[in-house]
Amino acid sequence: MDDLNRAVDVTAMAVDTTPQDHPDRAAILNNLGNRLGMRFKRTGSVDDLNRAVDVATMAVDTTPQDHPDRAAILNNLGNCLGTRFYRTGSVDDLNRAVDVATMAVDTTPQDHPDRAGYLNHLGNWLGTRFKRTGSMDDLNRAVDVTAMAVDTTPQDHPDRAGWLNNLGIWLGTRFDRTGSMDDLNRAVDVATMAVDTTPQDNPDRASRLNNLGNTLGMRFDRTGSMDDLNRAVDVTAMAVDSTPQDHPDRDGYLNNLGNMLGRRFDRTGSMDDLNRAVDVAAMAVDTTPQDHPDRASRLNNLGIKLSRRFDRTGSMDDLNRAVDVTTMAVDTTPQDHPDRAGYLNNLGSSLGTRFDRTGSMDDLNRAVDVATMAVDTTPQGHPDRAAILNNLGNMLGMRFQRTGSMDDLNRAVDVATMAVDTTPQDHPDRAGWLNNLGNWLGTRFDRTGSMDDLNRAVDVAAMAVDTTPQDHPDRAAVLNSLGTWLGTRFDRTGSMDDLNRAVDVTAMAVDSIPQDHPDRDGYLNNLGIKLGRRFDRTGSMDDLNRAVDVTTMAVDSTPQDHPNRAAILNNLGNMLRTRFDRTGSMDDLNRAVDVTAMAVNTTPQDHPNRAGWLNSLGTCLGTRFDRTGSMDDLNRAVDFTAMAVDTTPQDHPDRAGWLNNLGNCLGTRFDRTGSMDDLNRAVDVAIMAVDSTPQDHPNRAAILNNLGNWLGTRFKRTGSMDDLNHKLSLHREGWYCNTAPPSIRIQNGRAAANILASLRNWDESSQLLEEAVKLLPTVSPRSLSHIDKQHVLADFAGLASVAAAVALNAGKKASHALQLLELGRGIIAGLLMDMRGDISDLKREHPDLADEFISLRDELDSAAVRSTYTSDNTSSWELQAKRRREADQQFGELITRIRAQSDFDRFLCPPAENEMIAAANLNPIIVVNLSSYRCDAFLIERDQIKVLELPGLTIEKVRKQVQDLQKSRTMGFFHIEPLLEWLWDVVVRPSLDALGFKVPISNGNWPRVWWIPTGLLSQLPVHAAGRHTSDSAETALDRVMSSYAPSVKALIHGRRHPLPTSAGPLSGNALLVAMRETPGLSANGILPFAASEVEMLKDLCPSLKLQPVRPMLRKDDVLQHLQMCKVFHFAGHGKSDPMEPSRSCLLLEDWKTNPLTVGDLRDHRLQENGPFLGYLSACSTGANEAVQFADEGIHLVSAFQLAGFRHVVGTLWEVSDRHCVDVAKVLYETLRDEGMTDAAVCLGLHRAVRALRDGGSRDGNARDATLKLSGSRVQIANPYWIPYVHFGV
Repeated sequence: MDDLNRAVDVTAMAVDTTPQDHPDRAAILNNLGNRLGMRFKRTGSVDDLNRAVDVATMAVDTTPQDHPDRAAILNNLGNCLGTRFYRTGSVDDLNRAVDVATMAVDTTPQDHPDRAGYLNHLGNWLGTRFKRTGSMDDLNRAVDVTAMAVDTTPQDHPDRAGWLNNLGIWLGTRFDRTGSMDDLNRAVDVATMAVDTTPQDNPDRASRLNNLGNTLGMRFDRTGSMDDLNRAVDVTAMAVDSTPQDHPDRDGYLNNLGNMLGRRFDRTGSMDDLNRAVDVAAMAVDTTPQDHPDRASRLNNLGIKLSRRFDRTGSMDDLNRAVDVTTMAVDTTPQDHPDRAGYLNNLGSSLGTRFDRTGSMDDLNRAVDVATMAVDTTPQGHPDRAAILNNLGNMLGMRFQRTGSMDDLNRAVDVATMAVDTTPQDHPDRAGWLNNLGNWLGTRFDRTGSMDDLNRAVDVAAMAVDTTPQDHPDRAAVLNSLGTWLGTRFDRTGSMDDLNRAVDVTAMAVDSIPQDHPDRDGYLNNLGIKLGRRFDRTGSMDDLNRAVDVTTMAVDSTPQDHPNRAAILNNLGNMLRTRFDRTGSMDDLNRAVDVTAMAVNTTPQDHPNRAGWLNSLGTCLGTRFDRTGSMDDLNRAVDFTAMAVDTTPQDHPDRAGWLNNLGNCLGTRFDRTGSMDDLNRAVDVAIMAVDSTPQDHPNRAAILNNLGNWLGTRFKRTGSMDDLNHKLSLHREGWYCNTAPPSIRIQNGRAAANILASLRNWDESSQLLEEAVKLLPTVSPRSLSHIDKQHVLADFAGLASVAAAVALNAGKKASHALQLLELGRGIIAGLLMDMRGDISDLKREHPDLADEFISLRDELDSAAVRSTYTSDNTSSWELQAKRRREADQQFGELITRIRAQSDFDRFLCPPAENEMIAAANLNPIIVVNLSSYRCDAFLIERDQIKVLELPGLTIEKVRKQVQDLQKSRTMGFFHIEPLLEWLWDVVVRPSLDALGFKVPISNGNWPRVWWIPTGLLSQLPVHAAGRHTSDSAETALDRVMSSYAPSVKALIHGRRHPLPTSAGPLSGNALLVAMRETPGLSANGILPFAASEVEMLKDLCPSLKLQPVRPMLRKDDVLQHLQMCKVFHFAGHGKSDPMEPSRSCLLLEDWKTNPLTVGDLRDHRLQENGPFLGYLSACSTGANEAVQFADEGIHLVSAFQLAGFRHVVGTLWEVSDRHCVDVAKVLYETLRDEGMTDAAVCLGLHRAVRALRDGGSRDGNARDATLKLSGSRVQIANPYWIPYVHFGV
């Protein structure tokens, strides 16, 4: 600087000492102007700059027009004027700079060595004026003259690098304006050449590195090339590092480096890049003078970086600062400046983001205003116009979401469409514009119900995903959006493909976004919604539990004052209420009420989403009334749901749902109060709900069903046939809604069939019921867990029995009615039997198909996925569930292909008439059907199937007998004779008489029958029916041996597995478990005879050719040994779970923490080495006290059968500890004497219970985990033989 200061001083002295008219004075003035300009560049002194302009002007003025140096002096004046424009923004200076630079070129001969420099300078000022005015003429001319400068400069000329650098700048600028890739590629090439030809120590090298970084960054913006972006960061960092701290250009390089780092963050998500971008952008602002013309640009860039960091961290300090600095950028930029539109656009974005976070309508309205101004001031062909249109669309869409203004929403769709249409196909920002367009189209569907909008939303969202790189940080956002609209389309069409895909992509969105990202709560919330929808459709508890988990996480990670918190709370409330519906947990229901109330209370009165929150709150309160009977809850439910309807526009697609819920609440209040006003209003609003629901909407069937229910209620109250006929037409229509879930269709079909039956229209009623039964398997796909299947099927308990009864009334064959009964009962067991059946014929004839069958079977027959959501397993969890769904679909397709083969047309079909008759070849089968229309015994004999109507058997009497039995067991008063006598009179004697078994057997050669009771009858001891007095032979026990089967199909299935033959002196293991003492059991914890029972069997093992095995008394060890046993004998406590029969269990040492349940056994597959006998010497092992699961036969005995045991002995209720030894001893001695045969098991149990019946009473502890019946008062001589049952082939 000393040299430069001295140069200025001595040149000024030279001017001062040179006469005004001296011919060299102009040259000396020119030199002084150069020196002053150089010092300004170094120090930023405006005094120096102004003085440089003045002396350069004087130099021009004192130089003759034809003087050979005039061009150089004009060139220098132009440089000084242009530099002052940069500093002050004076357009007069800029226009004058262009004029004098043009004069310099025009007065210089074509072959003059300095002409290239003048052309270069002219290009600089033309390009600068373009930046200020947007004149394409100036920009095109800037490119042309700078290219001329390069072309007329020798390759080795030291100034050529500078000309190349400038040419790169103008080519890049023209790309910005026109989008020409030729210009951009050429800009990168010439900027690279400029750097390569500039020596390392050249003071201009930093500037050229900076310019190269800019052009590389622009090319990245256009192509998405990470190589370009990384190189841009590197060269711009080199520019900063090679520039002195106090250099006036350093702030510009810092600004550009911040831009490059910000771009790289946008692409990679690197917080290091983003934090560094904010820091260098802040440094750029801090080192730029207040009145510098570039300060606005640097403030704008800093605002962008701060806003990005808010997006990533949620820091309100960053967001508020972003709004402030971007506002400053706008305020310090002239109205006609071409960059002002960009600053307005960014300000709008920051204001919109702050609205998202704070809910401030002032911010949102201001965001719309400034975004509109940005669009209005941006030329039609400007390459930034698409981005500005996109942002305006976002602001308008957000305002619609807050105000419900359709004008805003329609305008949002229009401008978003314009943004997409004006963006090249391969532009890296196009995916973002497509994503936003999809969001506004989907939002418009939400408001108008237009399927065109929804389909277009899905299409453009899918395009956005397809064009977004896998590692792009915005990919999570576009995946989330696609999931949203796929889920919405499922809601409208019922397409499970859409719903499964929605879960997939939303789970991917959650997995691909950092844990601490502020948008993650929104993605979690969306995932919860999709999982909850899938539970509604499939009944998968895994989906529902996971929905609650992820939505809870979303709530927990959303700030208390966040405007989206209400929506997430509302969704959580819906999930919790749904889980209550499935589990009955009052904690879930109370929490559902609380969180939905919070959603309502934190939402402004005029918010368009408030109606949805009110509806949810009303539904939760109505559900709580159903559980608690609180009229306060019910009245509030009516009020809130009515408010939801009243605040929803008439044409809103959600209004039908709100009306439907209001009708339900009003109808429920009628049930409680008898108010006809409520009932009439329920019917009226339900009619409105139906009328406003499209014909093809999947929810229409449910709304029709609800309206039908309220009309039916009114018919019962008023007797109006119009109501009944209307109800029938509604349920018929609901049945034919093919887009509805099968479960809703079945409800409608069943309701319509009941009405038709009441009108004695048996034919049409039968047709509907038959189709409904055939639809039952579709509501419980193989991919669901067994527990989920049983809960889905619980709603349809008794449907098959009704269908069979009505079919008989319609005059259909007995075999046809029986096939319906078989098809609609034991569905879960039937699916397992299909997969676990003998396929040896298929292996022999079609080994490839058999291999495929085994592979898919192994996938589906494994325990269904069960896990709690964790932050890192979203997609892997969904992948497992998806694999099961796909295997289920492939399994169905495989069965179709197998049935197409010769002789395999009946593969896995329900048993045909001839197959059922064949099953009774050895012994008859008695299927007792219980329904409200009629009760019958289907008698299957070796040559026919016939029906015996049982007029004395009614569903009401069976229900009363079951209740009395349960009550007597609970109270300890076991008066069972009337029950046994009633069963004899109305079921057993008529059936046995019809089969020819009319007299007692005296020679010990008893015939055998199989009993298959249905419904509640399965809880009663049909095998023990009779008059058990000393002088009576009117008993089943004295006429036949009784075995049970869950279904005819189960019998056929069991017999297809051949009985293994003995291979040596010890042909198998006998797994012996004796639980003399059960830890943690308050009543009957000690069973004195359990050990004696097992010791007895151990002593018998050698004569039975069995090797006794005593495992550890823990679940896992017992399950492991089951794989290798021939006989399993358990002596201990059983525990029946009346609410969830899959949790009924055998009590081992670890029963409290790891119980051996029905579900565990059912999930095991032992058919390949099928055990012969499971003997469960414990209470209630053959009982299922859950009425809604009666048709599925879910108990420990059936679980052992499904696992592969050929025979199982169990009990219907509590058994005596003392007598258990006697029963077991007789059975095993029979096996010893008669051989290990199918007939011997039944014979052994028959002998044992007869001996116990006839041998008198000895009290003993009951093998029950909940009841203590020791010392019970009993009327029959010895009731302890009654509960023993045999299930087997």
